[in-house]
Amino acid sequence: MKPTYFYQLLFSLFVYSSGFAAESAAKEPIVISGTKFTYPLIEKWISEYEKVNPNANIKLAVKTISGQTVDLNIIAHQPAQNELQPTQEILYAGRYALLPVSNIKNPLLAATAKKGLSRKEVDKLFFEVVDYESDEPAQKSKYKVTIYSRDNQACASTALAGYFGHQTSEIRGKKVFGDDIYLLSAIRKDTIGLTYNNLGYLYDVNSRNLKEGIALLPLDLKKEIKPILTGNLDQVINVLESTRIETIPVEKIGFVYSQQNARKEVTAFLKWVLTDGQRFNHEKGFLNLTKDALVEQENRLSSKLLSLK
Repeated sequence: MKPTYFYQLLFSLFVYSSGFAAESAAKEPIVISGTKFTYPLIEKWISEYEKVNPNANIKLAVKTISGQTVDLNIIAHQPAQNELQPTQEILYAGRYALLPVSNIKNPLLAATAKKGLSRKEVDKLFFEVVDYESDEPAQKSKYKVTIYSRDNQACASTALAGYFGHQTSEIRGKKVFGDDIYLLSAIRKDTIGLTYNNLGYLYDVNSRNLKEGIALLPLDLKKEIKPILTGNLDQVINVLESTRIETIPVEKIGFVYSQQNARKEVTAFLKWVLTDGQRFNHEKGFLNLTKDALVEQENRLSSKLLSLK
């Protein structure tokens, strides 16, 4: 074999292998995992993004496989200081609200319908603070109910407890393991059942009405925002985006990512979520970020990730 031909062949193989490697890298999927109750919104974002970016390859992991690299981890609570690694960042992309809900036959509904429950009364219903150094018994609610909540590590439990100034271990009642949707199954089977859950699970996102068998807990609200207890999903979202209600927790959802492993494909998807993707939040029962918060996240994305090649 002549040297010139050999080098030409070697160069051709190099170009081919480089192109193949680049193509393989481009096809490497963006893997997303995390808080399950956000999945309907994430799935919507992915499907709409792929309509305008046909070459996108994004996978939502139903189960995390050992050794699998996750590009974006969904989080729906404020992380503790030691919860994130030094190289990790959070990009917030929406918000969700937790409403108190009960079995529709719960006697508590009639007992509290006229005035509604105050923040202090809601606190006593859902939380029990035990002072082990005191001889006084813990205060109990005057209403007979069964509280159902997720396990202490779940995002919804963390958000609920934090909003009322408690630890997750102080939430009363029974723990329901698995997805937050199971909380509805629990209170439907228990006429004195009570829980908090997100809008996307409480309301039928197609009809926009509250699901059958459940009722929102009467709350002590100002006259102008009382329709939140009887309105459809769109009316509820409209009120919550414009008014802070002391008995209704509202928390952010975001993507945790590693700066070391971030890719330009990830950046492009996140940029789309903060712009075009926001118009799908309401459809799935989620709130948008405030305008100021959205600008802050767009600036964060620009400074942290857009320099990637």
